[in-house]
Amino acid sequence: MSDLLVLWDIDGTLLNAGEAGHDLYDLVFLQLFGRSLEAFAPVAGRTDRAIILDTLSRAGVAEPRRYVDPFIAGLTARAPMVREAVAVRGHALPGAAAVLRGLHGRAYQSVLTGNVRAVAEVKLAALGLRDRLDLCIGAYGDDHEVRAELVEVARRRAAAVHGRSPGHFAGPSTVVVGDTPLDIEAALAAGARAVGVATGTHPAADLLAAGAHAVLPDLTDTSLVLEALLPA
Repeated sequence: MSDLLVLWDIDGTLLNAGEAGHDLYDLVFLQLFGRSLEAFAPVAGRTDRAIILDTLSRAGVAEPRRYVDPFIAGLTARAPMVREAVAVRGHALPGAAAVLRGLHGRAYQSVLTGNVRAVAEVKLAALGLRDRLDLCIGAYGDDHEVRAELVEVARRRAAAVHGRSPGHFAGPSTVVVGDTPLDIEAALAAGARAVGVATGTHPAADLLAAGAHAVLPDLTDTSLVLEALLPA
């Protein structure tokens, strides 16, 4: 096992959830405020804490920050309903399952995602991507509003779980894989290696411009992906 920590983004990198997240946001908003959402804040590359705050502000909710934690609690409580929706309307992106299998035993791998943990777990489980990932050492959208901070959260968790020193996964010993410039920027801000995957709404040029150390067109070539992730 290489002392390498690989952190996968979920939406747009490993899977497409079929807009299940929008439905969940609308349900929680309706139950908290008695009306439906008219508009959603941008979500790509952002954490649920940031998305919730922006969404509530756009909806004209007074003192929106005080409702962020209740909103997260609502998302968490209703996460099980997401599994069925993702299983029906979503899909794992081509090559994702094979890459997770190929990396298993060669690096510690988990997720760095804007989803709250409960939602992240059910999305992955619904599409058969859960088992190869150690979700106890991941970082989630309910951990921090700023995505770059999630890298440090995951590093600390991985070090604690595997009996390493706090700085063991510092620098390029952590690799962040994602499909948006915000994923790349978060990795770079934390000194991690950044690998972009052009499977979301951003082309490879955007990921390179953000500073990615490597950019993949997709995850279909397992050997190519592992070459980008693993030390030479």
